[in-house]
Amino acid sequence: MTTPFEYALENQDKFLRELTEFLRIPSISAQPHHKEDVRKAAEWAAAHCLSLGMTRAEVMDTDGHPVVYAEWLGAPGKPTVIFYGHYDVQPAELKDGWHTEPFHPVIMDDKIFGRGTADDKGQVFIHLKAFESVMKTTGTFPVNIKILLEGEEEVGSIHLRPFIKSHSELLKGDVGLVSDSGMLAPGLPTIVYGLRGLVELEIYVTGPHHDLHSGAYGGTVDNPNHALSRIVASLHDAQGRIAVSGFADDVRVLSADEHASISHVPFTEEMWYVETGAPAIWGDPDFTLKERTGARPTIEVNGLFGGYTGDGSKTIIPAKATAKITCRLVPNQNPQKVFEAIQRHVAAHTPPTVHSEVSFKRGEPGLVVDPNDPAMQVAVEAYQHSFGKAPIFTLEGGSIPAVMMMRESLGIPVILMGFGLPDDNLHAPNEKFSLEQFRLGIQTAIEFYRLLPEHQK
Repeated sequence: MTTPFEYALENQDKFLRELTEFLRIPSISAQPHHKEDVRKAAEWAAAHCLSLGMTRAEVMDTDGHPVVYAEWLGAPGKPTVIFYGHYDVQPAELKDGWHTEPFHPVIMDDKIFGRGTADDKGQVFIHLKAFESVMKTTGTFPVNIKILLEGEEEVGSIHLRPFIKSHSELLKGDVGLVSDSGMLAPGLPTIVYGLRGLVELEIYVTGPHHDLHSGAYGGTVDNPNHALSRIVASLHDAQGRIAVSGFADDVRVLSADEHASISHVPFTEEMWYVETGAPAIWGDPDFTLKERTGARPTIEVNGLFGGYTGDGSKTIIPAKATAKITCRLVPNQNPQKVFEAIQRHVAAHTPPTVHSEVSFKRGEPGLVVDPNDPAMQVAVEAYQHSFGKAPIFTLEGGSIPAVMMMRESLGIPVILMGFGLPDDNLHAPNEKFSLEQFRLGIQTAIEFYRLLPEHQK
């Protein structure tokens, strides 16, 4: 009799053909002209869930892009897993630097290249194919499972919180499971037990009431570009420490065990140089490189612009300059409190020659999951089974708003089981997903679902 593990191995090519079909849909949530493609991807995912043996699958509308909900509840008395993923993707065009068309996936060098391969359609498929492998070989599934696929993760999960809150009974479960993170290296299973939160804001600096001729007024009017640059520079000191009073008041202090655990994470300066291509390491010298990338908050300028940016020159003093900023928050930091600290700082560093305004866009707190939670231990055993070694625990620098939303609204632990690799080029040209990671991910997921009832008694 074929086991689920054998079925998954024997059907790898079929799985990849189906994934390729899913990846061909340009479900770019940030671009309005792809609205119908986003819905098409949602409908494709719902139909696919039904084809695998799930008993219910719906495309459910929100005030933005739809949510896909699917379920199989044929295991009475067993735990219920809420699996979250997202089917929307980042924008991508060949001219951005792709070697192949981003929405015409290709397999090369044991990797599948295309937008959404690792983030997150490929990782969603790991769990759908784990479900298929078990159902096709046993006719049942060891746990109840509810699938929640979002269409707005890449634009901040704008409408997910109200959806989860208004459907809390539908989404009732025992464990949340997310595969939208990664591993530190091939063959090195990794469990993320903490995520940073996020504050997104914009700073506007205005000077004259319209653009001025730089010859007639230069030297008498403070240029908003210059003033904004000084304000932005004041956010950090010369050594890279955040210089905003009150910003880090509530930062969670790492325990001695966490310091020790982070110090053993095999992430070296050499790896950092290869991954970034930056000429030198920068940042708060009071913390190690690995602590800075997961356990410390940040302030980053994502965009800085004002005045004329077209071809050639236009000799003006612009009337307005803008900075787009995101802050990564560690657990215990309150997004509103962080925003207000930056607001006060900007006001204090705005010269009387210009006006400034800080606009709050969105915010989500960070979180930590107890590594000793029973479901976390199931994940440890599942990785051990597939990779032949126990996973290491690490703090992730990124943010997944849905994880906090699920924990807040549903009151369940959320386990992050990711299979991406550092060089997968998430949000960048030539995104890819290793076929070996895809294979091992399915094996790990099958084992996780198999073991969970034994630990959730």
